[in-house]
Parts: sequence; structure tokens; C-alpha cells
Amino acid sequence: MHAPRTDIVAISGEVNASAHAYGWRRRPVIEIGYPMWLILTPQERIALLAHEMAHSSNGDSRHGLVVGSALHSLAVLIDVTRFDWREGDGVARLFAECLLALVGLPVRGLMVAMELPLHRSSQRAEYRADELGVRAAGTSAMITLLDTTTTRAPSVISFLETSALTAKPENLWTALGAAVEAVPAAELDRRREAARSEDVRWDSTHPPTYLRIERVAALPHQEGRVPAEAAGEAVDRELGAVALHVAQAIKENARSALYH
Repeated sequence: MHAPRTDIVAISGEVNASAHAYGWRRRPVIEIGYPMWLILTPQERIALLAHEMAHSSNGDSRHGLVVGSALHSLAVLIDVTRFDWREGDGVARLFAECLLALVGLPVRGLMVAMELPLHRSSQRAEYRADELGVRAAGTSAMITLLDTTTTRAPSVISFLETSALTAKPENLWTALGAAVEAVPAAELDRRREAARSEDVRWDSTHPPTYLRIERVAALPHQEGRVPAEAAGEAVDRELGAVALHVAQAIKENARSALYH
């Protein structure tokens, strides 16, 4: 991948994976969403990691020192200045939140001004990351990984939205796997066809998934250079050590959202 060595692997409850950088030295961080990881085959997991690592070497300006740092700083300021008043917080808190939101308006405007020119290059970077990922995982694994994001991943999101509060943390992942496996093939086909109606948006950082699949399929077929065993039992054991903590965090976040 010609990517720098990853300094930190973070495990979260997101139905996604992403690449970040931290600190003034912009050290690479890979965040693995455990719910997403759980529904992938070992070779698809390699494709997922390869795609995210490729963002460090595919010319994606969002991960660069100057642009990446600026976007991160603006994102933090936007989060700090967002309006977060709820009924019962009091008039003084309402005034303070309104004032803070007004202060944050220029920050939001600057973020939009920075992001708009980057969207086209970000879409090209996604295509390039897919191409680089094929080297490591192979053509078939990259195609099925992308397909999963529009067919099986929505079932994961739906399950967590409806069952995170009721399922016990120690049983969450088993129940999640069973729910995803229970989705009929006809429903997966319907989602796959519906995904093909997604329009190309100039204001989006990602191109439509079906176009990414077509792009990968048009490349010369490659077998993966990294064997499936690289994401096999040893990795499962390591991630299994934190799986319960992730499940507990998901449940706590769901309870907090319900309370608010």
C-alpha cells in the first residue's frame, strides 16, 4: 500500500471504518467499527483495512498535514459551538447556547468554504483507495466489501437502533449476527438495486457505491496478496477482548439518546 505504519487501532461501535491522524506529527490511526467488522469475511476485512490505509498514500488532501489539520480544528470548533440547549436547562443556559451558536456561524461558513473544493478530489481519492486495496485483498473481496455496505450494513444499523437498549451486552454480537443472516436474499437484491439509483453528488465526499463497484470490476482481476489468515483467529481473539466494552458503550449511548 506504500502507507505509513499505523500507530493506533481504535475499536468503536460505528458501522464503518475510517482513517485519521492525530497530533502535530499526524500519526496514522485506523478506526474499526466492530459491528461492521463482525459481518465481514476475513478477506473482506483485509479489503476494509487496505482501503482505509490507502488514504495515507493516495493523494487524499483531507489526510494531509495542512488541510487535514485545518479540517480537524474546524470540526472541533463546530462541535464546541453547536446549539445544545434542552427544555429544563434554564434561561441562562439558553442565552449562553444562543451566543455560542452565533460565534460558531463563521466557523461553519469557513468549513463549507473549505470542503466544497475538496469534494471532487475526495471522490477521486475513494476510487484510488479502492484500486490500491485490490492489491492487498483482491478484486472479489473488494467488490463484496463494497456490496456489503449497501446490502448487509443497513441491517446492522437497523438492529442497533432497535435492539441496543433491550439486548444484553454479552449477547449483542450473537444477536446481531443472527439478525443479519436472517435477511432474505430477495431483500438484499432489492437494496442492491435501490443503491443503483443513487445520484452522483458534487457535494459529497464519496461517489455512489455502485460506481465504485463497477470501477473495481473493470480493473484487471487480481488475487489478494495478503492471505485471509492475516485477519483470522488471532485478530478475532484480540478484538474479542474489547468486544464487550464496545457493546456496553453502544447500550449506554442508546440509553443516553433515549433520555435526551
